[in-house]
Amino acid sequence: MRVRNISLTEGVIWKQILVFALPLLLINLMQQLYSVADLIIVGNFSGVDAMAGVGATASIINMVIGLAIGLSTGIAVVTVQVNSSEDYDGLYKVVHTGYALALASGLLLTAAGYFLSPALLQVMNTPPEILPYSTTYLRIYFLGALPVTLYNMGAGVLRGVGDTRHPFIFLSLGVLLNIGLDLLFVGLFNWGVSGAAWAFVIAQSITALMVTFSLATSMTPFRLFLRDISFHSAVLFRSLRVGIPAGLQAFIVALSNVFVQSFINRFGKHAVAGFSAASRSDSFVFVLISGLALAVMTFMGANLGAGRHDRIRKGLGHSLLLMFVLVTSLSGLFLLLRKQIAAAFNPDPLVMEYTTHIMLILLSFYWVFALTEVMGATLRGMGHAIFPMVASLVCMAGVRVVWMYVVLPVWQSFDVIVMAYPVSWTVLLVAYVIYFKWKGRKLLGLGDEAEEDDEDGYQDEAPSGPI
Repeated sequence: MRVRNISLTEGVIWKQILVFALPLLLINLMQQLYSVADLIIVGNFSGVDAMAGVGATASIINMVIGLAIGLSTGIAVVTVQVNSSEDYDGLYKVVHTGYALALASGLLLTAAGYFLSPALLQVMNTPPEILPYSTTYLRIYFLGALPVTLYNMGAGVLRGVGDTRHPFIFLSLGVLLNIGLDLLFVGLFNWGVSGAAWAFVIAQSITALMVTFSLATSMTPFRLFLRDISFHSAVLFRSLRVGIPAGLQAFIVALSNVFVQSFINRFGKHAVAGFSAASRSDSFVFVLISGLALAVMTFMGANLGAGRHDRIRKGLGHSLLLMFVLVTSLSGLFLLLRKQIAAAFNPDPLVMEYTTHIMLILLSFYWVFALTEVMGATLRGMGHAIFPMVASLVCMAGVRVVWMYVVLPVWQSFDVIVMAYPVSWTVLLVAYVIYFKWKGRKLLGLGDEAEEDDEDGYQDEAPSGPI
């Protein structure tokens, strides 16, 4: 399979993964700039209370984004497998099913989020002085849930056929618009958190329109016909087998972060602001991780469709090494610059103290999380989505909840709360290593058992005929 003149089924594996990942990294970087721009501009123009108010919504917002990305991941995996087998009728069905799914889920998230936001924030023990800011920001943000799901679905289709250039262009324009509107609404008009939220909704709506227009006007087998948007049951079922586990995984892990956030909120607005700044700055490392993971997932799906199990086995080893080297290097750079990064968000001394300390803890362990993402992407790219979901729920969400109820009462400190993240990453890595040791031969195509049905009840090979 060749995408953007990059052959994923032949050649030097680590170079192909890295080159294919570069546009994905830029796309994720642009997407992350949305939230970073909001927090920096609000923190500098509207003060600590407003900054903490925006930051307190991050874990809830991540649930929405996680669901959107999870559903689009299912479509992207099916797209790359169908495209590699040149099943153009199947490709037509994938595109239109994906958009129908995006519309339905986006409208549902908008309604649920808008009405449930106040209750969610109160359950999280959001400090009273920042609760009005958080409520305002979150309710407006949820009005953008539909364009978020539409953009991610359209971008997932384009990535599945090997086009990462157009999603990058659309998202770059959206980020520039977002930052410009932030400066206008927050800096000039002094609209505070509502201005930052409306800037996001408007910018995300524009990106959703651009990706939809691109698909609707392309003269390709994956062209989108707006009048034909509908569900095709076989495609829907196939994509949801990957998308629902991935979406639920992201949703429930984000829900565990909501739980952790409720404990952070008890330390007051400076702790909330510091944790928000640290999380947003550390997220650039996460951008690297998620971009490489998407590339690994695409690589595995393409080689599965081509029947190249030998490259799947080698690709796993190359990906793990590549991820470790890049993530530790970037984490080290951010650790050296953590004071300057903290000051960019908010110069308040107490906020900066929280920010730098949290960065020190999290960045020291991001490589552990990075390795788990490679293993999970490998499984999802091959159609094995159940174990990554279950492992994340138990080893990340479950461990964090247990940690808060068992360890925190014994050592009551802010550091114990932050350590919930690296502890859960470590447990998840151990689970993946055990799983690959146990199921490795079957998963990686070693021996005749690789042809048998996988854990989800369907063949490893992508169907070659119409869906």
